[in-house]
Amino acid sequence: MIYDLLLTGAPVPPTALADALIEAVGAGAVDVEVADRDGDQSTRNWAAPVLCGYSGLRGDLSMSLDVYVLDELFDKVPSEAEFAGRLASALRVAVLYPAVEDVPSAYWVACPSGGTTRARLLSSDDEPPVHTIDAVASAVAELPDVPVSELPEIARELRANKGDADR
Repeated sequence: MIYDLLLTGAPVPPTALADALIEAVGAGAVDVEVADRDGDQSTRNWAAPVLCGYSGLRGDLSMSLDVYVLDELFDKVPSEAEFAGRLASALRVAVLYPAVEDVPSAYWVACPSGGTTRARLLSSDDEPPVHTIDAVASAVAELPDVPVSELPEIARELRANKGDADR
C-alpha cells in the first residue's frame, strides 16, 4: 500500500521516523528504509518491506512522506486515513492526507489523540512553496494558531458529487 502524508511540527529525524513507521505498521521488528527523496537513491535498500521517501517543506508543514508498505505485513491493509492516524499517534504530530474530493486544497487531518477533521491547505507560488493550513473544521491541539472555520468549498464539492451520483 502507498500512503502520501504531510507532517506538521518540527522535522522528524530519519531514525525517529523509522521507529514511528514500525509502530504504525504494527508488525513487530521489520526492516524500514527511510531516505531523503533528493539524496543518493543508489544506496537505498529497495527490498525493505517498508520504504519511506521524505522531503522537507516550508510553512505549516515540515515534511512530505511517500510511504510504501508491503501489504503482507498487515492482517488487514489500513486505509490512508487509518495509517495517517497511526503515524500521528506514533509521532505525536498532526498528519495531513489528501481528501477524495476534486478540491485541491481539501485535506484531512489525523490528530495524535485519534480524531480527524478537515483542513484547507494553501501553497504559495514561491519556489519552493510555503504551505499554509488556512483553516480547520474543528480545533486541532497541535495547530493552535490555525483558525476554526466552515469549509464551504468542500461542502459544495460533496453536494455536486452526490448530485452526479443521483443521476
